[in-house]
Amino acid sequence: MPQIDDIVDSLRSFEGITRKYVIPDIIRKIREISYRGGLPHSLGEDSATIGTESDEYVLLTTDSVVEELCRSHPRAAGFNVVLANIMDIYAAGGVPTSFAVALSYSSPSVGEGLLQGVIEGSHAFEVPIIRGHTNPSASCTYIVGAATGRVKVDDVLTAGGATNDDLLVLIFDPQGRRGRYYRLGWDTVTKRSSDDNIRRLTVMTRIAQEHLATAAKDISTAGLVGTAAMMVEYSGMGALVDLDTLDRTRPSAIPLKDWIRMFISLGFLLSVKQCHLARVEELTQEHGLRAVVIGHVNDSGTLDLQYGDERRRLFDFRDGPLLTPAGEDSDEPS
Repeated sequence: MPQIDDIVDSLRSFEGITRKYVIPDIIRKIREISYRGGLPHSLGEDSATIGTESDEYVLLTTDSVVEELCRSHPRAAGFNVVLANIMDIYAAGGVPTSFAVALSYSSPSVGEGLLQGVIEGSHAFEVPIIRGHTNPSASCTYIVGAATGRVKVDDVLTAGGATNDDLLVLIFDPQGRRGRYYRLGWDTVTKRSSDDNIRRLTVMTRIAQEHLATAAKDISTAGLVGTAAMMVEYSGMGALVDLDTLDRTRPSAIPLKDWIRMFISLGFLLSVKQCHLARVEELTQEHGLRAVVIGHVNDSGTLDLQYGDERRRLFDFRDGPLLTPAGEDSDEPS
């Protein structure tokens, strides 16, 4: 059983979280300097919401994969850039409609691997590739993807809507394996059919349609605790995360210190009112996933961890923006 201080230290030094420390300054500069930067925005959301003349928003998101994975395992990098973008669309309660990709490489075999992975991802999540850009003689190697989706105006899920006394609910598939190329990844996708992937992902669409969550995020490379921190900071709230529950419900092959830092494919974190918990659990089971209450939201402005009889403060958002600062208009569409 790891000590809670060891867990806190591992999270504070975890690259998946520390790389987020630049976000507040980037958001500040966009707000203050970019064209019409003071307008309502979606800078803290998994997907931006773009208004139309219909009763739907267009969702837009973008993501990339680190250069090391692109060079070493290009096929996996191509697949994962599709996965990351599709997760963002579903986290907003939407349905993906298209995907675009930019490839940069110098090795033809790397370029071929990246493209093959993207094509496989398009089939796995049933999303068409409609646009791309390629630089086959670049000095750096990368892949960047963007996805669009759609969601009813009244159904969109925000990452910044968590309120005091909400439950933090983890939705995930315990039937998976540690990532082959990224050891802090929980893979529940690559051995499944596209029908199975869509069936599980659309639990978020149902939750959105029934208005069962106040906030939602997919479990990103910041890991489970990092994702919770980003959600509650963006909501102007705090939270207590129960490590004992996470320890009891984690996949048996994954140590707790790894599990709380893992990118969980087809994993989502919700903020849910107590009165909606039973329905969320029912829907989750119907879609082949599991729902676990891992903590609760409070108005402390801090993120604390509870493990046995010990409690430690991981982050204090009252000291200033840390990961994803809330803004006056952060929950409004762009």
